[in-house]
Amino acid sequence: MRIAEFELERYFARWEFHVRLADDETAALWRDLRLGYTESTGHPLLRREIASLYETATPDDVLVVSGAEEGLFALINVLLGPGDHAIVTWPGYQSLYEIAPACGADG
Repeated sequence: MRIAEFELERYFARWEFHVRLADDETAALWRDLRLGYTESTGHPLLRREIASLYETATPDDVLVVSGAEEGLFALINVLLGPGDHAIVTWPGYQSLYEIAPACGADG
């Protein structure tokens, strides 16, 4: 049997152990990593990197969330209130259709 080379394996064979994956600062962060909580808005270095992707954003403009549900909760609470109406995809995250009515908006 003749099977074509697995391109991903060839790629790993060439590069997996031959590239530098982090600068000194980032390597030190990984080396000294401790599991635990960070600032509630997200790690300052992560917020700085995200902000750098935008011309006018600063790290203080960035809020890092731990998943879709947390982000949806924050966004819907900011955008919707009594008298507003939300149209959402279905099926979807339950927060899409539960949080709006809890904020006083039509679901």
